[in-house]
Amino acid sequence: MNLKAVVLYILASLLCLASAALNASPIAPDSSFPVFEVSAQTPGRIDVESHMGLLVDSTRALAPDQVMAPAKVWQTITRRSPNFGFTNDAYWFRFQIDNLGQQDAARFIELPIPFIDDVQLYHYTAGQLKTSYRLGDEMPFAQRVVRHQNFVMPLNLAPGANLIYIRLASSGTIEAPFRIWDPTRFYEANDDDKLLQGLVIGILLIMIFYNLFVYFSTRDVNYLYYIGFVASYLFFHVSLNGYAFAYVWPAAVRWNSIAISTFVASSELFASLFAGSFLRLSAFSRPAHYLTRALVIASALLVALTFVLPYSWTVRVGAAFTIPICLTALALGYWRWWRGAKFARYYCIAWTTVLISLSVLNAGKFGLVPSNIWTENASQIGIVLLVLFLSFTLTDRINHDRTLRINAQAVALGHERWARSAQEALLKTKEEANRELEQRVTARTNDLNLTLDQLQLANDQLQRLSSVDGLTQISNRAFFDSALAAEHRRADRAKSSLSVVMIDLDHFKLVNDTYGHLGGDACLRALAGLMRPRIQRVGDVLARYGGEEFVMLLIDSSMKDSMALAEGFRADIEKLAIPFEGRTIRVTASFGVASGIPNQYLSPQALLAQADKALYQAKHDGRNCVRSWPTANRES
Repeated sequence: MNLKAVVLYILASLLCLASAALNASPIAPDSSFPVFEVSAQTPGRIDVESHMGLLVDSTRALAPDQVMAPAKVWQTITRRSPNFGFTNDAYWFRFQIDNLGQQDAARFIELPIPFIDDVQLYHYTAGQLKTSYRLGDEMPFAQRVVRHQNFVMPLNLAPGANLIYIRLASSGTIEAPFRIWDPTRFYEANDDDKLLQGLVIGILLIMIFYNLFVYFSTRDVNYLYYIGFVASYLFFHVSLNGYAFAYVWPAAVRWNSIAISTFVASSELFASLFAGSFLRLSAFSRPAHYLTRALVIASALLVALTFVLPYSWTVRVGAAFTIPICLTALALGYWRWWRGAKFARYYCIAWTTVLISLSVLNAGKFGLVPSNIWTENASQIGIVLLVLFLSFTLTDRINHDRTLRINAQAVALGHERWARSAQEALLKTKEEANRELEQRVTARTNDLNLTLDQLQLANDQLQRLSSVDGLTQISNRAFFDSALAAEHRRADRAKSSLSVVMIDLDHFKLVNDTYGHLGGDACLRALAGLMRPRIQRVGDVLARYGGEEFVMLLIDSSMKDSMALAEGFRADIEKLAIPFEGRTIRVTASFGVASGIPNQYLSPQALLAQADKALYQAKHDGRNCVRSWPTANRES
């Protein structure tokens, strides 16, 4: 690895964070009331983001009727994400949800930040308070209306305008990335999130137990420091994401309020101990050794202070302390590497990754960068890489020590070559030491291979879940969109035709109302089972596009061939008898077909839009028929 390139990469990352801080926008006066519309056709998740009115309550004493007074001046959030960093103020947010339906609509409002002290929601309809909640991490977990690690507040939206006021106050950071969920979609997304969190937690647990086994084999204290660091970070991670409060200590409100700062401090403590011991600073440099000793003492003191000082103080000190510790550990590692300690190379790579991830995480907590999938998971990505690379580091040092030991043995044999009587004893000692060392290295290598196999299995499972629809076991929309973009580029280069067929079950709501959602699911599975065997060409894709909609991508297929295939499916679906709980369900479907040779005017989105318009025409013409774009020919 080029040491200069690594240093430049770290400086570039820190400059990007500084630029993000300079570009953060203030807030401006706002007289509008941001509106979000919900209906049966709206997405299952709506991200509110910065589209909210904002009122800062520096007294933390305003009541709902006071903030609703006409004299109160609300402001517009002009920064890219509603993150306000550490603050002692209370923040009020407001927005409006318009229910476009004729019936009440069930929705969840989620705040995916589980460490806010006080969360209050007020839901008004026609000037009357309809629903209110008061939550927070300073209340017992059992009082939450929805058992979830985040703050989830169910609402029953009346038809028309629904005014939402939310108050946040905390001794830590204020972050307000609210989400409006359809309940069904919320629980589906929750399952995916738990799978990801389980993967991260599983990796950390595997590395803890693996290195604990290695410690009992080697009695190397570095493994204990490494295990202490990984365990501390694991508890910090589950505390930060709310899983610890939800499943480990739901009744320990006081402990939960300080757990984050405690585990941040203990992580810093073990990181400092590991750096000083692993780099052998006591023999390399006395000033460097005293520096790491000072960091150890400061971290240990901070661990103790988290139990007596206010959380608002200790969490700020702990968050601010992480970067100096990472920089110190990284600088000492590169110094040792520069001075010829090759065993420090993986150590340097490990701390480079964690420094970048912690910089992104802390920038997000202070509201310097917007909240997204990368900033939200920066610590997870960084810690997994750190844990893996530090494990490689320990193994690499064993190999380094082994090389030094073998070289020392070779020198000893050269000096003792003239002593014929001692030669056999020395050779035997060398063979026994090498055999024992090889056995230990082989055992550790086998354990590491087993760990990597388990990680690969988990990654394969995650990849499969990300591209397959769980209900019908065919491709999902994300996979279809990716395939459409790729095949569109190929067809554009080859000047070959590309067809898209949109399929929608007729009167599917009536099926759900009559037979229930299980009956509807049976229809969707039957439809997928009917079409899947006939979409077998390389490049062709059958996917569930959403709800009761399916879509087919047909390569090198003319309009005539695509229409014929769609008509065949339509006729087969009409004849299809679906058994369900002793009854038979019969359904029909409408088809929209679009075909053409891609060019600059016929983009993937345009091709999809044409198929959708043809499907709409089929619905308009009485359903159970096939229509094409632009001719909308009747084929049934």
